[in-house]
Amino acid sequence: MTATTTRSTRQRRPSRWWVAAVPVSIVAMLAASGYRVPVFWYQSGLHHEIASADAGTWANVSERYADAHGDTTRTYSVRFAGLGGADTAYESRGTDVALPDGMVAQQVQLDFRAAPDQALKDCVLTLIDDQDRQFRIGHLFDEIGPRQFSCVPEQTPGPSLAVLTSYVRGAIPMEEQPRPVEWSTSPTIAVPKNARFVALRISFENPDYVTLKLAR
Repeated sequence: MTATTTRSTRQRRPSRWWVAAVPVSIVAMLAASGYRVPVFWYQSGLHHEIASADAGTWANVSERYADAHGDTTRTYSVRFAGLGGADTAYESRGTDVALPDGMVAQQVQLDFRAAPDQALKDCVLTLIDDQDRQFRIGHLFDEIGPRQFSCVPEQTPGPSLAVLTSYVRGAIPMEEQPRPVEWSTSPTIAVPKNARFVALRISFENPDYVTLKLAR
């Protein structure tokens, strides 16, 4: 009985090598997590300015990105043309939205230049005021505002991003006319009525963005 008890106790005893490896494994896991946190933070927001321009001047942009076919480049020019009227009524995707008291739909006027084969749908626009507050449209999680056509003409928006290999990069549907080389857009962003804006950011791919400075 004694021999059996001793042998059973030895069988249940943990390996000394396994015990010694536990602190090392924990340190390695924490180090890996600590590395992923800043990478995720960087890739999930606007942290890399790739171009900028003063109000009324053109920002010439060339940014690298990847689609289903591999690496490619998005090239375009954009100019901030001014702020239009502010309205208390907001139309979002064909539906009237009631804005809270003190909020208005601020029109943002932009001019663009780009080849018709450039994929420029789904841009994110962010107005920044003099208190560093940010007001955005175009993001996947934004409840109101346009999702696809903030930076392109709605009737001739040009090609979509090639998210599948079956998509031809730069192609448009047969029934659609090519996008012109130059065009203007006037999207609206819900903002506080008395906000004073200093900059507009345009982004197609996190973390890259373009800054257009507003005249003060």
